[in-house]
Amino acid sequence: MSGGQTREAIKFLTKCAILVMALATVAPAFALPPAGLSDSGQPGNVVIYPKFVNLPAVNVDGNVVPRTEIEIGAVCPAGIVCAEHQSVTVHFQWICPGTEGVNSNICPGSGFAVVLSVNGKLAFSADGIPINGNSPRVPAAPCPRGYLIGSASSDQPNFDGLIGNAVIRGPNLAAGPNAGSSTSLSAYQAITMQANTALTGVQVGDVRFDKTALGAPLPNVLSETFLVFLTLNVQSNRPNNPTFVPLNFYNESSGLPSSTDPNFESRLSTFWEFVCWDQVQLSTINPNLTQAFMGTRKGLVIAGPARKTQSGAPGDSTGPVTLIGLVETIEGTAANSFQERKYNFNMSTNGVPIP
Repeated sequence: MSGGQTREAIKFLTKCAILVMALATVAPAFALPPAGLSDSGQPGNVVIYPKFVNLPAVNVDGNVVPRTEIEIGAVCPAGIVCAEHQSVTVHFQWICPGTEGVNSNICPGSGFAVVLSVNGKLAFSADGIPINGNSPRVPAAPCPRGYLIGSASSDQPNFDGLIGNAVIRGPNLAAGPNAGSSTSLSAYQAITMQANTALTGVQVGDVRFDKTALGAPLPNVLSETFLVFLTLNVQSNRPNNPTFVPLNFYNESSGLPSSTDPNFESRLSTFWEFVCWDQVQLSTINPNLTQAFMGTRKGLVIAGPARKTQSGAPGDSTGPVTLIGLVETIEGTAANSFQERKYNFNMSTNGVPIP
């Protein structure tokens, strides 16, 4: 990354009012001002894509398409008068996961910038191959999976006008009438943060418990569910301490609500730990997170409060950190590794910002 891009990235991380280090720089020694909670239902100054997939393109209706398509748009922020065709520069960072105890817990990252205009839209892939003639020139992500974060240029420090979404496709099927083609498709709305706001350290989401063999409860649709977790408290290309996340899963009611019904809102407590970003299957977190054991198809999870713990990165901070989550479910047949269909859900927060 050039020195100019590094300076732009440092500026946007400071104005986010969260302790996030997305570049290999040392955090300045000053107290950040109190920050309100960001509103992801509104355009923002920062835009976060919780997951990308950088793997070979797939076949869709005879066309070769990328596994991930990122969309970034810009609108005129409320209370600001924008000139017609006003340009907006967005500085991005691909952020890759690290592995605890491997390569010093380093999370690789790579930066780039794109330019669009107010009321304009750009789309690009995570594999660096242009989608069409309108695609901006973007480097491939330096890993198969991770997250993407972007911010408006520091020349427009309060430009709360960024919006975005992502489309992610599954691999080509190996068996059945659609063999050789990708049929699973999911999409999500990017997380936005307004200038001088913060995120929370708790995520709440709906889940479908894993079911990889036929049996009760009905219906007999086989599926697997994954949780995607990330923190913005990252030092890319430098050692990071792991993020510890306590998890509480609850099943859906198997009968009428009652304080004496042992099958109502049964809880399973566990945890997960990751470095920068991770995607993990429910039954990998705990082998009992299945429909057969939980007794119901669906439930919910409360994740957090997230904390960084000291483990292999003395130069990184510890304590409460931001947490973003995404729920992904795939369903289908075992012959295709349940990849016939796919969907994502953004998770909710507890409304308590991490200063």
